[in-house]
Amino acid sequence: MTALKKYTRLEASGLWKESKKAGFIEILISIGKTSVILSDYNDNPLTHWSLAAIKLVSQNPNEAMFSTDLDNGEILLIKDSHMIEALLLFINRDPQKPRNNKVFIKTCVSLLVILLTTFILYFPSKIKELVASVISKQHERQIIAPFLHTHIESSGGICTSKKTDEISRKIVNLVDKTNSFISFSIIRNQKLNVLHLPSGEILISRRFLENSNSGERLLQLLENELRRAIDRKPLDTLINQQTYYQLIKFVLGFELELSIEEINDFLRPSPKFTNAQTDRLDDFSWVALQNACLN
Repeated sequence: MTALKKYTRLEASGLWKESKKAGFIEILISIGKTSVILSDYNDNPLTHWSLAAIKLVSQNPNEAMFSTDLDNGEILLIKDSHMIEALLLFINRDPQKPRNNKVFIKTCVSLLVILLTTFILYFPSKIKELVASVISKQHERQIIAPFLHTHIESSGGICTSKKTDEISRKIVNLVDKTNSFISFSIIRNQKLNVLHLPSGEILISRRFLENSNSGERLLQLLENELRRAIDRKPLDTLINQQTYYQLIKFVLGFELELSIEEINDFLRPSPKFTNAQTDRLDDFSWVALQNACLN
């Protein structure tokens, strides 16, 4: 292969002299990828010229004279029109490279600036939306499971019994008719009153129940949190706690979990009690629920 795609293989005869005092000898000329090889008729290389260094000395309709260094008198005389054309194509093309390279570099820099600007302005908000869109309800539960287990164990465990579990299901059914968005657990020694974690996990402290006068306050709390669970607000909070690097790793599958960095971000305020609805939970059920952690 030659340096010029137009010619897959190009050879010709010519006359060459290696210095001013030397005479011309007949040689074979062939173009390689980066140089012109000058050989005798026994295929013994005599010298080679770098394509980038070749200069046109003179030209007429019948022949052309080339050199790499006029000072030492090395000359190549070629009469083959195809070989002359090939060398002239390379010589005429070479001076344009710096200009083409400058245009190429400027184009690349401009594209890079545009991409960086787009990345800075557009990507931060969109990566968070992308992460939220790829997390299903089931995946949300899997993400929160390790933290949930550790938190419950360190906070004295869940206050539960067969009776209180029935009452909890009844309360959830009163608030969440589809029974698919929220669930709540009473945590024995949890310091924070109410936590609403992703996947609709609501953790209520024993102190919250003991300080409530009726089950209505609990129902109002769950109604407030139902709207946030439907809108996946706790998941948004979890995503906002992550760095962009962590989110990118998660989307690409290099990270399987999103860690809770600050538990206080999931703390929910106690609702202001109103008497809009009463007696939705009977006194017996409410007292049993308040006493769940006494077992």
